Amino acid sequence: MTGLSEDETLIASATAYVIELYRELSQENGAPTPGTQNQAVAFILRDPQLRRAVVAWGRSAAIDEAVARPPRRLPQDETYWRVAGFLREVMDEPVFLRAKRR
Repeated sequence: MTGLSEDETLIASATAYVIELYRELSQENGAPTPGTQNQAVAFILRDPQLRRAVVAWGRSAAIDEAVARPPRRLPQDETYWRVAGFLREVMDEPVFLRAKRR
């Protein structure tokens, strides 16, 4: 991933964004598999508009600070829908959905 960016703030923000988005989409309290996470972060890093939006979100969400409050939902804006669409294509089916089908 370092071939796409060396900006630590950008990479940390993109990773935190993908994890939060995964939690919302999957309704699971965890992170996506490393392959899925890396694909989604790379998707963000390739697009200047997504990079700017995710860094701005990371600053407002204070991703580098420990907090006792529950996480806030991501804003459902253009960034959300673009990254969510990509993440839905590459992520594994959530465990809870698999269990409901059985």
